[in-house]
Amino acid sequence: VALDEMVERLGEDHRRARTLANGLAGIPGLSLDNSVPDTNMVFVSLKDNVPLYSSQVAARLTEKGVKVGTVGPRRFRMVTHYWIDDEGIEQTLKEFNQVL
Repeated sequence: VALDEMVERLGEDHRRARTLANGLAGIPGLSLDNSVPDTNMVFVSLKDNVPLYSSQVAARLTEKGVKVGTVGPRRFRMVTHYWIDDEGIEQTLKEFNQVL
């Protein structure tokens, strides 16, 4: 859908993904995979000193209204799209901070 119908707003998604990645990189317990993304996908992992699995963190985030994907026992995948606004990015960062 994004590539066929919403090409003009992909820049917004990419900007928000960079904002999300930069914010997550500053949260103790998280490690940004690779560098700040050029796309709308952000991958982060739990550091070794965090005694939780990604599924546990994801469940706690879901309770707080934040949905994240897990792609491994200690890794997350987040995607920005037209349903995700700047408030959603801020909420995600806030809740990650609280959960960890």
